[in-house]
Amino acid sequence: MARIEGISDEDARGEVKEIFNSSNQLLGRTSNLVRILSHSPKLAKWFLPFVAAVRQPNAGAVSDVRLRNLSVLKTSTLNSCRY
Repeated sequence: MARIEGISDEDARGEVKEIFNSSNQLLGRTSNLVRILSHSPKLAKWFLPFVAAVRQPNAGAVSDVRLRNLSVLKTSTLNSCRY
């Protein structure tokens, strides 16, 4: 299966660099998914606030952290993710 490589910190320029900085502020890191979505900066700009609102309590998330982590694990298992 073909894979799309994520954009590295060293290769991030302009708008993508801003997205990475925002991700670090909102989520504490730049996830692999954000690195991949940043090939389309408009999509990444839409996705990042959504993820922050769902996952970060200080951004409005109201679900239990254990439930969120369980949903991540289940989704990863269903999609045969290796990590």
